[in-house]
Amino acid sequence: MRTFIRCAIVLSVALCFVVSCTKETERIVYENNPGSPCGKIVGVVVQKESGARIYVKQVVIVDSTVIDPETGAFEFDSLTAGNYDMLIMAESYGTYQEDVMVFDESITYVGEISLSKLPDLIYSYYPDDNAEIVVSSYYGISVIINFTDAMDRESVEEAFSTEPPTEGTFYWSQSIWNPYYYYYYWDEGWGNLVPWPDIPGSEPADITTFTHIRCLQYRMESRYVDPNTEYRIILSTAAHDTAGNHLLFALEYRFRTIESTQTQTAILSDPGDGAENVGLRNYESIYVTFPKRMDQVSVENAITMTPVTDVIYLWPEDNKLKIYTGGPLMADTLYVLTIDATAKDLDGVSLEEPFQFSFTTEPFVITGTFPDNGDVFIERTPTIYINFNTYVVVSTFSGAFSISPDVGGRFEWKDYNQQVRYYPIILQPLTKYTISIDAAVTDYFGTPLKEPYEFSFVTRPD
Repeated sequence: MRTFIRCAIVLSVALCFVVSCTKETERIVYENNPGSPCGKIVGVVVQKESGARIYVKQVVIVDSTVIDPETGAFEFDSLTAGNYDMLIMAESYGTYQEDVMVFDESITYVGEISLSKLPDLIYSYYPDDNAEIVVSSYYGISVIINFTDAMDRESVEEAFSTEPPTEGTFYWSQSIWNPYYYYYYWDEGWGNLVPWPDIPGSEPADITTFTHIRCLQYRMESRYVDPNTEYRIILSTAAHDTAGNHLLFALEYRFRTIESTQTQTAILSDPGDGAENVGLRNYESIYVTFPKRMDQVSVENAITMTPVTDVIYLWPEDNKLKIYTGGPLMADTLYVLTIDATAKDLDGVSLEEPFQFSFTTEPFVITGTFPDNGDVFIERTPTIYINFNTYVVVSTFSGAFSISPDVGGRFEWKDYNQQVRYYPIILQPLTKYTISIDAAVTDYFGTPLKEPYEFSFVTRPD
């Protein structure tokens, strides 16, 4: 189990080390070492160029060695049987600790060990080093640093800086902040970070005392949040925990902001290119997402669409275009939208080549009724619903509607003429009624129903 602890190591004089973590015991394997009354510890440090020094101790240091600079290997020979704390320290790397069991006439192989690039006291940070994050006009940029020990907040805030310089607000919490909204808490008994159960109300409460404050979030003010910008985060060694232990080396990492959640190399459309049966009302607007912020006038002037449609251009964001068609799309129609290469981004760079996409809409149909076809035990004074997938020209409906056996009634239109309700006078008991709508009914654009529609139901007995 990995633990994060701080130890005092004594060898003639007191040496203070920050202990970062232990390696899983299952990685330790044992081999015979015949002929030796003592045992060995053998392993390899992956960062062979680090010059790491390894210590083994039982209360006090028993022995130490430096890794082989060519292979990273190390070995302790002639160790008496027992438990040892093995510490690995290297400049600009986190301190490593592992509990190791040594047996007589045996070799304890601790495997390949990779040292942490995080300073002691730091558990994790966000954004990741060299990451790309999407700029959000609503959330801005949050920098998160999670610590292994309770921190002195004043020293951390003074040690924190960004390049380019920014201003923002520091928020502290006992809970581990995660940019993906998954909470953790520090289990004192196990000395480990444990996920909080996904139960409403189970999240840890923020606290305001200096005790047990392990988590920092820095929210950058919006005026400093820019797209296509590289930011460097620095936390100097002036930062220390509440016991006065400082970072042994500074934390430094960088990330870059980008503009689009979907793409950095291509233009995206919604509906997608080649989409079929696109909803007539679901897509009253067509969306185009560019990888960069665009010059709006040049883009709008570069657009052509077939069939020719009067549209309104809206820009929710500088790289996102919403093309409002003024109402539902035409049924059973191939739409083709082209943006020629004269469209430019805000840096004045034109598209490398024209962008074109197309999609086909669904036909004009009835999407459902009440009663459903085949329903029984229907009330004798029902309200009959007929739903369409687009707007209907009301004047074309009454001549296309019939009910058998014939019965008088009235119509009422709802949802912008997308639903018609028929209120018949009282129906006969235990009687099958069939309603028919022929293809003479048309939609907003004069497109007829794709095919006649019919459904039947049976009324309840007296």
